[in-house]
Amino acid sequence: MKIGIVGAGLNGLACALLLKKFGHEVTVFERSEQPRDSGTGIYVWPQGVQILRFILNDNSFLNEGQPIDSLVTLDRHGKEVHRQLVQMPGHDFPAPAVMFERQRLFNLLKQALGPDDIRYGAACTKVINTREEAKIEINHSDYESFDLVVGTDGISSKVREYVCDSQPHYTGVIASRGVTCFDCDILEENACQIFAHDQARLVTYPLDNSTRFRYWFVAYQHDLDQPTLDRNEMAQRLEGLPAPLLEMIENTREDNILTLPLNAITPGHQWYNGRCVLLGDSIHGMLPTLGYGLTLGLENCFMLAQALNGSCFDDIQPALKRYQTRVAQRSCQLIEVMEQLTDLFYFQKETVQKQQRLGEVMGRFHELARTTAF
Repeated sequence: MKIGIVGAGLNGLACALLLKKFGHEVTVFERSEQPRDSGTGIYVWPQGVQILRFILNDNSFLNEGQPIDSLVTLDRHGKEVHRQLVQMPGHDFPAPAVMFERQRLFNLLKQALGPDDIRYGAACTKVINTREEAKIEINHSDYESFDLVVGTDGISSKVREYVCDSQPHYTGVIASRGVTCFDCDILEENACQIFAHDQARLVTYPLDNSTRFRYWFVAYQHDLDQPTLDRNEMAQRLEGLPAPLLEMIENTREDNILTLPLNAITPGHQWYNGRCVLLGDSIHGMLPTLGYGLTLGLENCFMLAQALNGSCFDDIQPALKRYQTRVAQRSCQLIEVMEQLTDLFYFQKETVQKQQRLGEVMGRFHELARTTAF
């Protein structure tokens, strides 16, 4: 099958590699003139790491990231409140969770795919969708025909216009992400540490323990009419957290900090139309509350490949319908969990009832994680 993939981010490259592995001819279109490798860190849960292992054929990619074994929640004074093993009891995933510097993972996927399958400076400006084929208009001029078009072009997806009317919405939370070399006694080498604050939180992961390279993430309530916080203002906003954490932020170079509003998409049950199908943030733009966004995209990509290659019919529609049936409900449920966690983390004050509710929602997440297709 000849497949056009719109968007050369992590989901787009992984999708291309996976579909190519299943025997399809793929071309990836990217509107940017050069590789889209901006960003800081990316967390991949064990089920997502399994799919990366399947795509990349061996374990060498694990050397580019840092295994994570625990999620640790702490209060603003650094006192441990809760510790959750990533390998949840009963799940038995034969892979670790891994934190990657985004650029390293991006380069791994890009190199594995090769330059001939990616076209830079090729914006999808229109899709013409029929039962027989889907045509991509490139830069308002050229057209190319495909058996299937996959939209992996993110939360501002162009392909989504031809599939459904879901639109991104601002969540009321803004986030700054940074990377820096830093170490202190309160930072763990194999854990994600989540420090709670008043309607805000600071999250930090190790990226490379050999160099003390570390990722941090600060999110807080924010009115878009107001200016975003710089490093020093963030440190003031998080006053009361252990001093080394604030020092970590202040020591991060400005060009290593990325600040963006957190937008999300609540998907409906329309994931395809004709010969166009959506994948990743283009249909399930997810809040980074538990770092599950890329893992969900990888899981859904695997289910798309299964549906396409397992179909006995010449007509592609039954395969796309099967894909939609398998992914839509679970994805919506996971997004609902992330929205509930976001409300608890950033919009509710600290109470005993909040902690009880947090436990209930995390329990629901664990059950959904158990239902992975891989």
